[in-house]
Amino acid sequence: MSRFVEQFDMFMKAHEAFKAGRNSEGLSATLFLLVNGIVKPSARELYELWESSVYGDCGSEELFLTMLDLEMIPDILREAKAGKFDILKDFVDAVARLDEDTQYKVLKAI
Repeated sequence: MSRFVEQFDMFMKAHEAFKAGRNSEGLSATLFLLVNGIVKPSARELYELWESSVYGDCGSEELFLTMLDLEMIPDILREAKAGKFDILKDFVDAVARLDEDTQYKVLKAI
């Protein structure tokens, strides 16, 4: 199996783990892909993994903070504003829970 196929398989397993509520397993696979992957997950793909964790009834705070650290949240909000995809209210709520300085930084980047 090629490395790309293996990484795609790992990406899909991360989705499944998040949906099943196994956040640590999903986060482990996601972080491996970010660090070692040939193809790095985009902001939208990371959002979709986070969305899977919400559907698994335990939204991954760690994945949300990873997206924040990687400065992907403004990209996600821009794409959603442009109508490329819909975001969950839970995501907006997570942004609202950030401290004011971080919120300002995120909104300024949009």
